[in-house]
Amino acid sequence: MNTAFALHSLNRDLTNLSLIKHRDWDGYLVTGQHSGTHWIKWMLSWAMSHQYGMAPPQFYNNNSSNAVIGHPKHRRSHPGAPRIASSHSIPAYPVQWGWVRGLAPLPLYGVVMRDMRDVLISNYEKWKDKYAVPFETYVEGDPTSKAYVCDVWWYIRFMNRWGEVAARFPDETLVLKYEDFRRDPASSLDRLARHLGMTLTPEAIAAGVAAGSKDTMLAHMDPSAPAQAVRQDGVGDTVWTPQTTARLQAILREHLKHDFGYDFGL
Repeated sequence: MNTAFALHSLNRDLTNLSLIKHRDWDGYLVTGQHSGTHWIKWMLSWAMSHQYGMAPPQFYNNNSSNAVIGHPKHRRSHPGAPRIASSHSIPAYPVQWGWVRGLAPLPLYGVVMRDMRDVLISNYEKWKDKYAVPFETYVEGDPTSKAYVCDVWWYIRFMNRWGEVAARFPDETLVLKYEDFRRDPASSLDRLARHLGMTLTPEAIAAGVAAGSKDTMLAHMDPSAPAQAVRQDGVGDTVWTPQTTARLQAILREHLKHDFGYDFGL
């Protein structure tokens, strides 16, 4: 067991109470980093706009993206419509305690996972100039979560903690996969919406999927925003080697408790 990781996890899992503090929502879209956050939020926002007669967001990559699905700290902006928040939050232990939920009822959670190997390559390609380390070093990660925006240790915590919550409260916690959204965005979007308490019409789902096409999202990109969330397929030359794969597997074998069906070769 990595002591630094254990202590960091214990501290964060006892003190990060944001999901309990900001619980005045009908539902949460929770995504791991680099797991299609902009895209899925954009599609659901446009589907909801079509269903409930709201103006859709203007851009996907600035604060206007919160026009329909807000940040957990935002106030209600569309009375009468479902109130959905978007977050990367890793749940603290109290989120899985029944007596806490009895005192402070929590919203429904739709949680999107992605294959960690793809997450790590995506994050490394985005930040490798800032990290200034070879991929082999990045794969080792930082158990205290200080060196990298997202690494193996962050994603282990994300998968483990949501795995525990989903096991304890399966009716309130739906786990979806980014890869399923890529294969069948309409069906996945419908499952997500239904879990969050919304029965969207086929026309609303179709509107969301259409808005989520790469060309449409690029047309709704704020050119003054510093980062681009819509990336061309195949960008970057980082690949998994037998050596980096073996090191990742060693870390996961010791620390990952919930793999959600991903085959990491453990």
